[in-house]
Amino acid sequence: MASDAVTLITNDHRMMEQLFDRLRDGDGDRQLLLDECAARLTAHSHAEEQRVYPQLPSAEEAHHGADEHHEAERMLHDLQRISPEGPDFEDRLEEFIAAVRRHVEHEETVLLPELRASLTPERLDELGAAFEEVRIAELAVAGIRV
Repeated sequence: MASDAVTLITNDHRMMEQLFDRLRDGDGDRQLLLDECAARLTAHSHAEEQRVYPQLPSAEEAHHGADEHHEAERMLHDLQRISPEGPDFEDRLEEFIAAVRRHVEHEETVLLPELRASLTPERLDELGAAFEEVRIAELAVAGIRV
């Protein structure tokens, strides 16, 4: 099932967007959805930072991406600590989603095209397998089977 790193990362982004839509719509237990977001965001971030970002042509871009991951994780953990019925929940949810979307847009318009341009298709496949290995292991720790 492995694919190239760019495709796998982009697929993860789409999955997060689906979770965001469910959170906004109130489709299901919001606390459980937040927990799933946290597990998937952490797994994705760790896999990118450990396997993909070191391959980026720009170390500065890699550092910036990791900073954005850490900020999104902090925002999500703050969101998990408040009640979904609380007065601040909707605003904080929208701030978190906006932060992740800014990061995704930057990644998909700058970082991933740079990565694709700088590596061979074979290397991108190898990187995809390495990304998936870390991501799947992290998700398993959180009790999510892929």
